[in-house]
Amino acid sequence: MTEDLRLNVALSCRILGMMGLVSGSTGHVSARIPESDEMWLRCRGGNEMGVLFTGLHNVRRVDYDGNGPGLGDQHASPSETAIHGAIYRAHPQVGAVIHAHPPYSMLCSVASVPFRPVFGAFSPSMLRMAILGIPLYPAVRTVSSPREATAMLESMGQRDVLLMRGHGITVTGPTVEDATIRALQLEELARLMWEMACSGRQIPDIPADDIRRYGRVGRSAEPRTRWEGLPDAGRWEWKLYVKMLEVRNIGVPDDHG
Repeated sequence: MTEDLRLNVALSCRILGMMGLVSGSTGHVSARIPESDEMWLRCRGGNEMGVLFTGLHNVRRVDYDGNGPGLGDQHASPSETAIHGAIYRAHPQVGAVIHAHPPYSMLCSVASVPFRPVFGAFSPSMLRMAILGIPLYPAVRTVSSPREATAMLESMGQRDVLLMRGHGITVTGPTVEDATIRALQLEELARLMWEMACSGRQIPDIPADDIRRYGRVGRSAEPRTRWEGLPDAGRWEWKLYVKMLEVRNIGVPDDHG
């Protein structure tokens, strides 16, 4: 199972690179290793070719401070490892953490573009993000110390998404797959909000009844549609992006390093 987690971290990095949420060697993904105080973390070094071409050798087993036998002479944990460690320590239910530098999220963070519920069935998942609100970490610096990570957690609260002013995003999820899809949705929502703001038009929020409906206030967590209860339904989007890696000739990591 732990090797499956390692592969998924590498796949997530490649997907985020393919979709433009990271560039060069910036950004990192991690997965909590069950029944331990360790994680699989995308590190730099070795045969480094950037996040888009993350190999299994880049994904190292380390503790929540970024230390451990998972690091060799050729690899180093990222300077912002504190983001991952602080979240895992504070939130036992989180199984994966993503920190990325997507451009539209960054633009919205510096221009104070609000994330508003202005569409409906176009994307209920993104709409719910807007309804719940996207918290903002106001500091523009890297989060490289426990003190800075604590301040970041205070801004994030109990949410699974966070804008970081002039910097990027941090996203969590129960699995690597969930966190990856959530990060992609957040950046797409930011793109829509940015383009709507740039249009200069006065766009109204959707009606209050629809906000309550899509916000699922007071509603159970039961599947809302027939297909949501089908086997493996929660992984369909993930499998789509893995297939895209193949058809775009990026491929999946196969080196153990």
